[in-house]
Amino acid sequence: MQTATILGVLLAALLTLLLVLWQYFYKAKYKGRLRWVLATLRFISIFGLLILLLNPKISNVFLQSEKQNLIILIDDSQSMKTGDGTQQAMELSRGIMDDEALSERFTVRNYTFGRDLRSTDSLSFASAVTDISGALTSVDNIFGREESLAILITDGNQTMGKAYEFLGKELSYPVFSVVVGDTTRYADLRITQVNLNKYAFLKNRFPLELFLTLQGDENAKSRLTVRMDGRTVYTEAVNLSPENNSQKISTTLDADRVGLRRIDISVDSIAGERNTLNNRRRIPIEVIDEKTRVGLVSAVLHPDLGTLVKAIESNDQRSVTLLDPGASVEELELYDVFILYQPTPAFQSVYDFVREAGINTFTLTGPATDWRYLNRMQKGLEISNSNQTEEILPVLNRGFGLFDLGDFSVEDFPPLLGSLGEILITRPYESIIDQQIRGVTLEDPLLPVITYDNQRHAYLFGENIWKWRVQTYRNDQNFDNFDNFINKLILYLTSDGKRDRLSLDYEQLYNVVTEKKIKASFTDETYVFKKDATLNLRIKGADGDFSSEQTMLLNGNQYEASLGNLSEGDYTFTVTVEGENLQKEGRFTIEEFNVEQLYVSSNSDQLRQLSEGSGGELYFPDRLENLVGQLLNNSAYAPTQKSVENVVSLIDFKIMFALIILAFSSEWFIRKYNGLI
Repeated sequence: MQTATILGVLLAALLTLLLVLWQYFYKAKYKGRLRWVLATLRFISIFGLLILLLNPKISNVFLQSEKQNLIILIDDSQSMKTGDGTQQAMELSRGIMDDEALSERFTVRNYTFGRDLRSTDSLSFASAVTDISGALTSVDNIFGREESLAILITDGNQTMGKAYEFLGKELSYPVFSVVVGDTTRYADLRITQVNLNKYAFLKNRFPLELFLTLQGDENAKSRLTVRMDGRTVYTEAVNLSPENNSQKISTTLDADRVGLRRIDISVDSIAGERNTLNNRRRIPIEVIDEKTRVGLVSAVLHPDLGTLVKAIESNDQRSVTLLDPGASVEELELYDVFILYQPTPAFQSVYDFVREAGINTFTLTGPATDWRYLNRMQKGLEISNSNQTEEILPVLNRGFGLFDLGDFSVEDFPPLLGSLGEILITRPYESIIDQQIRGVTLEDPLLPVITYDNQRHAYLFGENIWKWRVQTYRNDQNFDNFDNFINKLILYLTSDGKRDRLSLDYEQLYNVVTEKKIKASFTDETYVFKKDATLNLRIKGADGDFSSEQTMLLNGNQYEASLGNLSEGDYTFTVTVEGENLQKEGRFTIEEFNVEQLYVSSNSDQLRQLSEGSGGELYFPDRLENLVGQLLNNSAYAPTQKSVENVVSLIDFKIMFALIILAFSSEWFIRKYNGLI
């Protein structure tokens, strides 16, 4: 207890004693034992109040040793089976975990990773993909605020995720990499990347881009062949050397027939090549004969315009053109739907064309919007603008039913900049997103869809939608959540008004990296999602040598069917609804090549770059003792002592309050009983 606190308690006792003596012994007119009782009660009550105000505490200071975290990250993927990778990884793991000196100096935590990070010491080496960057980032998120270091045991071959060799400076902890497996560099010519759109348009040429890489010390000559549905459509000679070990090949191919087309890419093997699996790639592309043209009309420059173009054109079936509000009728006739960004009277010719042609629109408003003009132009919508801007947060309307929102989410979306004012909608409408201002969810919609006279019009009452796309990337590391939603809205605005009760969601190509599922959504006649329906999936091999049938399972607001048991090949499928005359068809390809087998040797160069960038080093299995010695002898990794002060109050407030009340009450009753009041 501090000296000041002790002096305070003594002073409180002295003052209380003087007050009691003055009241009951100096000023009191009665004598006897009663005044001693009353004086004692008064002393307890007043002294108790003063003690509550002082709140005396006692502190205890002690030293606490805090160890750093030693995080063991072990690659549990199939590529570790190359050479002696699995045996080396298990021996290294046991050697580190059984080292008593390391356990005494560090808090050892063991993790394995393949697709995801797992807290376990069980190794199976069965993961079909390797995400080193994801494992490192996950560890940083978990232990970023603590003193830590990591030992990464891997062959360095990553099959998904970001380029991990550049992560070193972004991590908050050093990484000591131990490269395992066969580090011998064999001759290997491989296709490292293929860039191809999902869709092409009939009678157009579509681009194909691919990259070839040579590993080895000798010059290599080969030939690249591209086949479409078994027919050779492109060939090129390949000449690579150790100095010029990569080559980019670009070409364009004809989309001459509608449907799903299969493109096979292959490069001839070279002398001494041990792995030829990475010499082949097969990718499907769907040729379609229609394209949606979107006219984006704006008189102002704003980041929202670029965001809308990027989101809509992420679907190759759509193109966006920026238009001036004064565009001619001949120009306007080229487009299927219009996006009107912050309309003003300059948009008059566009509104005249929209009204006469019966074209659907998507209107976005903001501070530059002329509200009086907009109220005159739009039927069924009137907004009383107060000319006061406000930040409006989005709240997703889960009851929206005009089209399927899928997994769309507005979680953590920043507010839009909108205008305060009452929104009056006199036509049938549904709200996709509602408004929330200063923590209060309003009845006014933020993004409604209005339907009348066989026309559809969507409105977004706020600008800075570009921030939503940025937040989508921050949440998911991609733009899919935002882009898919915008494309579904555009699809709804460009459709003929007939809604599909049965809709499908599937990929054209499934491989080891993608989720092998077909998803479906089904509604009743009022377009309300049905959770008690029975959807059947029939799958047939494209060659007629395989067929199967399964019932799709309900998962949230979708029905799903897994394709995990299908072998490599091309398939057609049909989804039917039991008791309904509804069905949808589609085609997909299963590509079962094992990406973990594309590598024939370990990648020590990228691991060295990662380690040195993070402040660590690269080691080989036979130098484990050197690594352990560095961790034990480096003072930067020594446990730290921290001074911890434990402060405890000397009084219990509840008991003290009860004692004070009891003393005051007892004194009052005694004085009352004896006629002293």
